Amino acid sequence: MHDHHAAPVGDVNGPTVALAGAPNVGKSVLFNRLAETYADVSNYPGTTLDTSVARWGDGLLVDAPGVYGVSDFNEEERIARDVILAADVVCNVVDATRLDRDLFLTLQLLDLGRPTLVVLNLVDEAERDGITIDVDELEQRLGVPVVPTVAVTGRGVADVERRLVEATAPAETPVARWFDHLPADLAATRAERVLLVEADRPTAERLLDGPVAVADGGVATGSGLRDAVYADRRRRIGELTRAVVSTADRPRTLADVASDLLMRPLTGTPLVLLTLGLVYLVIGNLVAQRLVDFLEVVVFGRYYVPFVRTAVTSTLPTGGPFGFVSFLLVNGNLGLLTVTVQYVLAVLLPLVLAFYLVIGLLEDSGVLPRLAVLADRGLTHLGLNGRAVVPLIVGVGCVTMAVITTRMVGSRRERLIATALLGLAIPCSAQLGVILGLLAGLGLAWWFAYLAVIVTVFGVAGVFLDAVLPGESEALIAELPRLRVPRPGNLLRKTVGRTRMFLLEAGPLFAVTAVGVSSLDYVGGLDLLVRGLAPLSRLVGLPPSFGRVLVLGVVRRDFAAAGMTALALTPGQTFVGLVVVTLFVPCILSMVVIAEERDVRTGVVMWLGSWLVAFAVGAVLAAVVL
Repeated sequence: MHDHHAAPVGDVNGPTVALAGAPNVGKSVLFNRLAETYADVSNYPGTTLDTSVARWGDGLLVDAPGVYGVSDFNEEERIARDVILAADVVCNVVDATRLDRDLFLTLQLLDLGRPTLVVLNLVDEAERDGITIDVDELEQRLGVPVVPTVAVTGRGVADVERRLVEATAPAETPVARWFDHLPADLAATRAERVLLVEADRPTAERLLDGPVAVADGGVATGSGLRDAVYADRRRRIGELTRAVVSTADRPRTLADVASDLLMRPLTGTPLVLLTLGLVYLVIGNLVAQRLVDFLEVVVFGRYYVPFVRTAVTSTLPTGGPFGFVSFLLVNGNLGLLTVTVQYVLAVLLPLVLAFYLVIGLLEDSGVLPRLAVLADRGLTHLGLNGRAVVPLIVGVGCVTMAVITTRMVGSRRERLIATALLGLAIPCSAQLGVILGLLAGLGLAWWFAYLAVIVTVFGVAGVFLDAVLPGESEALIAELPRLRVPRPGNLLRKTVGRTRMFLLEAGPLFAVTAVGVSSLDYVGGLDLLVRGLAPLSRLVGLPPSFGRVLVLGVVRRDFAAAGMTALALTPGQTFVGLVVVTLFVPCILSMVVIAEERDVRTGVVMWLGSWLVAFAVGAVLAAVVL
């Protein structure tokens, strides 16, 4: 489990408190209120897969992934189970408008014997929906403290802190009746016994020497006991909700109408296309092209870079060992103080801020899960589910950012497929602008040919990866939150926090990569690479000078496309060259982020695979059109 520490943790002497609850119940908002520090606040299932940790008094506060129950059905549940079992106290956040759903986890926590405090959140929305909950009766029936809250406004949060010392669990719950099905001499805790009768495979393998069939159902291999336990728990939930919840009719709201329109394919599809178009307009056009172009060309190109270059060259001698240091700092390809700073601050920072702001709006408004549901059917053919639609759209703005957003895609298998497709067949906006300019001079037919090739490669690669990677895609299980107006303060805090986290991760990686490439350039390694790439250039029917285009493309994808403008090429050669530079490799920063998000081995395989596909497709096209 990777923990993104929201605050320096260090040694702790106090208790560890875990926040547990379903997605979209305001759990991470409560985390921020309690810890008074940043955590990833999301309104979309799966985006809080990495746990946030903060010091809280003498102890720790841990925000577990959003889950509906504790088991080993998926990665979120496995991580949440580990966090909950390791904690001293569990703060169980439930949605006051969805008690029938959220009390399943509550009763499961009590069955496990975890000291629990129930936070009844979103009581303001319950009141608007005509839902009245008898909090005292609920507290008495559960046997643990229950605190009503509205986390986004802070209402009731002080009561959570005050009453946390009262967290408890009943000495015994009805699940104990199934313990007789376990081996009589089994040495196991109460929590482990519950997990065994609920068919938790890791627990069975650890305590029973592998999955063992027991009585009517099987402890870890069958479903008889688990189904009986789950059915009894749902029966208890029904009794509870009937006793404590009363409802009154409420009129349909504008949000209800909008939600219905978004979920119907006939009306939802054009609305989603409009939304995606606006996302691309903001990230891919206004920011990635206009704002970035102004910052990169004017602010940094005219003022910052010349000033720094002059300062360094006038301070450091150009010869001897200082010449190497000077080259590392201010060379034109990836100078540490010039191009690297320019790229991180003028390109990445505005892109990252814009992306997280737009995605935050979609998350907090409740639009994002609906978008995923509509896109799900088409993406299943590529081994993905609807959650991958956002990274694929964002990739047209910036592949580096899109790779990071694959965190919201379900399983590791799907994240691999999404990352591979992004690196292979999605041109970023900076590159796409140059490509469109070159194709415009060739004619509309070449543009359609280019589009057809890229879409075909994208589809074939997705189907191929779905077929060869082990496992199956996770079905999209999207609990649809209500549509609501995002709160500006929450949105701003989330955007700034996520951007800061990204720059802390990506900035040093890019700096190290820049030093490596600059060192290679200083000793003449890049020129050797250009000469070494001559055979590949000939393979796709292009002159040896195309090798420099490829090397530039490794540094930045748009450098490759722009480098082609200096070559004297026929229309057919331009077409083949543009296909190759689109497919052959993402930029250095994207590759570094791929290696960090997945692992180095996966990054290398994807890098080599993109070269193989690019030149295989390029060779076929050269044979056809040249």
